[in-house]
Amino acid sequence: MEFTCSVDRIKRLNPEKVRKILDNDTTGSFQLLDVRQPYEYEEGHIPGAKRIPLSELEYRHEELDRDKQIITYCRSGHRGMAASILLCGLGFKRIYNLDGGMLNWHHEVIKGIPEERPELITGTEEVGDILMLALALEKGGFDFYTKAHETVKDQKAAEMFQTLARMEEQHMKRLYERYSQLGQDMVPPIEQLKAEAGYMEGGIKISDELVKLGSQELMDDFEALEIALENEYMSYDFYKRVAELVSDSEARKLLFELAGEERNHIHTLLQQLEEPRGDNSYNDR
Repeated sequence: MEFTCSVDRIKRLNPEKVRKILDNDTTGSFQLLDVRQPYEYEEGHIPGAKRIPLSELEYRHEELDRDKQIITYCRSGHRGMAASILLCGLGFKRIYNLDGGMLNWHHEVIKGIPEERPELITGTEEVGDILMLALALEKGGFDFYTKAHETVKDQKAAEMFQTLARMEEQHMKRLYERYSQLGQDMVPPIEQLKAEAGYMEGGIKISDELVKLGSQELMDDFEALEIALENEYMSYDFYKRVAELVSDSEARKLLFELAGEERNHIHTLLQQLEEPRGDNSYNDR
């Protein structure tokens, strides 16, 4: 490897530009690369980011797709720039750096270190398999919000969870219609697919989330929206990550599309968050 790249050859992107790119990237053309240490990533990372610490990048760079445009980031921007220069020297062509790193990022983050290969994904899935998985996860979200509606004591929070449950049900119906259009010989009735789900959006277990919900002493409609936002961000992160693991190109395309839908849901919830105690009705998403 030859270090033939200089700082001047790496384009810096401000946080607003990066967020705009993420909002409009419906085909997975960009790859976010977090080069911090695992504990930093766990404390909060940008949804959809792949984690490769800078110290491991030289021998793990083959995990990155050379056809994608790569945006590196770290805590303050310096390690991210070092990673960009390293990748440039390894022959990567379209590399950018998040200017100022996470210290300059004032948008969404999610916590924790997700599984490298979630148990819900084998990598051999086709379009029909992905639609069935998405249906199951939407049903999981519906179950969670329904149970939350029955659990919380605050009336406004209960109403908000009920509204969120209806939203998940509507999305599930649209996914089912799309699945039915594949021309499968045997399409299970939607009621059969509504069997009890163990997972919800983001591939997280419903039981774990309900335990967290029950441990909260205060709950209102604002907090219910925040919980929904966390779930949607995790779902967006899940679809973006597993798209990199699926070999079928059409299934991968669908996963990026589903990630885009989750980001649209996030924007809808953010709009509601600005006026949390107004009209709780949502437009059909």
